Amino acid sequence: MNDNTTPMAAVEYDKKINNTIPYYTEFYQQTLDVVEQCKFDKMDWLDLGCGTGSLEEQAFLRFREMDFVLVDPSEKMLEQAKEKLKNREVQYICAGSTDIQFENCFHIVTAIQSHHYMQEDEEIKDFELLRWGRYQQRHGKTEEEAREHNARCGVNYFPLTMEQHIKLLKSTGFRKVHVFWVSYMQMGIYAIK
Repeated sequence: MNDNTTPMAAVEYDKKINNTIPYYTEFYQQTLDVVEQCKFDKMDWLDLGCGTGSLEEQAFLRFREMDFVLVDPSEKMLEQAKEKLKNREVQYICAGSTDIQFENCFHIVTAIQSHHYMQEDEEIKDFELLRWGRYQQRHGKTEEEAREHNARCGVNYFPLTMEQHIKLLKSTGFRKVHVFWVSYMQMGIYAIK
């Protein structure tokens, strides 16, 4: 049963995501490395598309002073996050990224696996989807399951190009934007205001 925008039920998400997304756990480690580099004494942190709260769980192990606002359009994913972070003070908002209204009140804004990246070139997109499908099959999915997962592209999620992401960040006031990893149609960007 789907209770979020992924093809996995929220309760199964943490168990299955590493078989679907290459380097998934590394995304969090690299993100936390970038945050650590900023050397904030206290952090007001907005996480868009927070999912099950895995990033926050790791951040609480690494940093001391944080106020988190977690946003996700799936109440079921937020339920998983609330359970995972039950002993932490965290604000939860059930909404999509475009439905919230905050202005210049966070030190950090993350959106991991919630806004997707893809090259514009259709031939490259098709090639990368095949490559991603092979990864999923090597990690336990059948060929049909991998094909079904990748068929969601352009139907259940609508990727932005790298250029669109950078332009969006700059248009909202970020003066420095840096892409720090790109892999399997995913990318990590950090931006500084």
